[in-house]
Amino acid sequence: EMAEQRLARDIYSNTQLQEVMTDFWMNHFNVYLHKDEATPYYLVSYERDVIRPLALGKFEDLLEATAHSPAMLLYLDNSSSIGPDSPEAEKANIAAARHPDKKQQAPEGLNENYARELMELHTLGVNGGYTQADVTQVARVLTGWTVDKPQLGGEFKFDESRHEPEAKQVLGQRIKEDGEQEGRELLHMLATRPATAQFISQKLAIRFVG
Repeated sequence: EMAEQRLARDIYSNTQLQEVMTDFWMNHFNVYLHKDEATPYYLVSYERDVIRPLALGKFEDLLEATAHSPAMLLYLDNSSSIGPDSPEAEKANIAAARHPDKKQQAPEGLNENYARELMELHTLGVNGGYTQADVTQVARVLTGWTVDKPQLGGEFKFDESRHEPEAKQVLGQRIKEDGEQEGRELLHMLATRPATAQFISQKLAIRFVG
């Protein structure tokens, strides 16, 4: 149904620039259809409620909307990322210490998939001047950005118990400990970097000229 409605819009829509830009951003902020059972259902909302309404708007608004999208958080595993020093990790370690002979299901731990793609593919580009240390720090900033009951179609949720405490250092800038607001500060930093402007502009030029 998604493929059919896209084809119908491509053929019959009177706002062709809107369709081209929706397609451009769907590709730029790609989410793989067959990631898991929940993804196909979230993709409908992702295209309709996240990408399409902002396709001709400000890049930072679109970046933040995709970062809060369950489709993106599930696809790049940020929904399961847990800070190494977070209350959730500490709780698991205490339980393991109390019952050393009992098999405990360890928490997922820190996941860097979204952090890496956020900088490499969504904003700065592969030559955007970031390091592996920046990737790790971005992943720490975004711990706690998860999805509430994804199998039931839940929405974005910030889980303080999964969030890595203390300040972080990204691209030479200090981000003070501030829960979910850390992520918003990070997204603003990435959206307004000159490397991001160059990377996005080049992609747009290739799409429209090439």
